[in-house]
Amino acid sequence: MKYIPREIVHEVNITPVHPLVDFGYLIGTVAAAAVAVYVGLGVAGAQIAARIGPEAEAKVGEIIFDSMFAEATLIQDGPQFEYTQSLAEALRSESLQQRPELKLHILDEDIPNAMVIPGGYVFVTQGLLDDIETENELAFVLAHELGHYEHRDTLRSLGRSLVFLSLNSVLALGGVQLPPMLTGSISLADLHYSRDQEQRADVYAIEMMHEHYGHLGHSLDFFKRLNESEPDLGAVNQVLEWQSTHPLTQSRIEELEALAKQRGWALAGEATALPF
Repeated sequence: MKYIPREIVHEVNITPVHPLVDFGYLIGTVAAAAVAVYVGLGVAGAQIAARIGPEAEAKVGEIIFDSMFAEATLIQDGPQFEYTQSLAEALRSESLQQRPELKLHILDEDIPNAMVIPGGYVFVTQGLLDDIETENELAFVLAHELGHYEHRDTLRSLGRSLVFLSLNSVLALGGVQLPPMLTGSISLADLHYSRDQEQRADVYAIEMMHEHYGHLGHSLDFFKRLNESEPDLGAVNQVLEWQSTHPLTQSRIEELEALAKQRGWALAGEATALPF
């Protein structure tokens, strides 16, 4: 019998996809997995930090206060201070009323700004108080910071930072250096996390405005003036927002007004004058 060899089909075991494409998929999968691990550990660190008791939180706040504001010029008396402190106290939710009392400080700085750290430390700058035109504007800014306090955002961010710092230290000791693409992806994930915190604090603030005044009139005027001073770069703004810790001012205004309309809250109302 004559032997007839089988025909060899050259396409067998040869992928139709270019090897570089497969390599790209592999790198993307590894990067996505690494980011997922980092994000997961960051979430775990944030959750653990957010669950510390009031005594531990107060101690953390004292440490941060002493390290960041020991040399700062602070205003802690006078009619303006007392008024701002009283307004902040009036904007605490029921759950915040069970937390450590607020410790308001006015920073003698010209740049308009406000912040909060663990333990109930709330800061506003003199520059912010000089720029504010109505109580409604000041109330929204204070309520936004109280929203961070309500959600323990500073503690969560601190927990995430400690986890990432520990991981990076371990990798550095092992001589492992993360590729730029991976570190960039992790940075974007952190920025997204920060913007989510800001949006939640904005929602807390708008809810407190409705509860305190019965309307949202003039609450966003400070941000509307700020928005007028920012350049309109069109589609570039979306890219800038992805690379920012805060949503763009225009986006914040639009989202909050849309939320108010969805809940049937009045966007207009009488402004409450400042006593100073």
